[in-house]
Amino acid sequence: MERILLQLISVLFPLKRVLRPDRCRFPALMLMLLFPLNTAAQGYFMESVGAEMEYLRTNVKDGSFHWGHLITVTDVEHIGATRKYTTESVFTKKNGKPMYRSNVVEITYVDTLTHSINTDVGLAAISYASAISGLKTTGTSLLSPFPADIEPGDVLEPIVTAVKVGPLTYTATITDRRVVRRETITVPAGTFDCMVVSEHKVESGPGHNRDVTNLTWYAKGVGYVRHDTHNNKKDVPETTEVLISYSKK
Repeated sequence: MERILLQLISVLFPLKRVLRPDRCRFPALMLMLLFPLNTAAQGYFMESVGAEMEYLRTNVKDGSFHWGHLITVTDVEHIGATRKYTTESVFTKKNGKPMYRSNVVEITYVDTLTHSINTDVGLAAISYASAISGLKTTGTSLLSPFPADIEPGDVLEPIVTAVKVGPLTYTATITDRRVVRRETITVPAGTFDCMVVSEHKVESGPGHNRDVTNLTWYAKGVGYVRHDTHNNKKDVPETTEVLISYSKK
């Protein structure tokens, strides 16, 4: 590494009388001052078109199958200093057949300088409700930021979404979003250094009312690698979803 730094400094300062790299005591320090490193080289998202992340969700009570979940990064669009990624989620039954009528589409914007992300949770809610119901679904776009430099103790912005499925309205309110700790965990896909985020989620609407606390493990360059839900009304662990494999194209 030092040899490469010396060569680069030689190009920057070709006059030996001004600077001789072989006699410079701090070549690496000088180069860092000239070209500061971007410490947020990766955000909590897999920035690779064609990448796939496969998850398995099970019921905590008996370990039974809840669903399979495959996320694929299908497209990227460059908009100035931002990359707009499209992902599609397929949820499957135990027999491998799709659970819903269509795939769930999600849009994520990645800042190319900081690698912080903004996910359109409003669009995701519309797509999810439409996939389940098969009915015309409307709602409002809502961006949810997720910085690349989060640390334990940080508080994330709350999220409130509402969708209209036919004549019916459903809402989801996510509050108390906190980065609770840094943790290294092992799941079937491997071992990951993670930031763990806790949040309180309340879903409400005709025939659907749910109150849960979520705990999610996020790894840089991948996204979430584990997601646990706790049923607050019954005060029992509900489900756990883990990354079982992933690939970057």
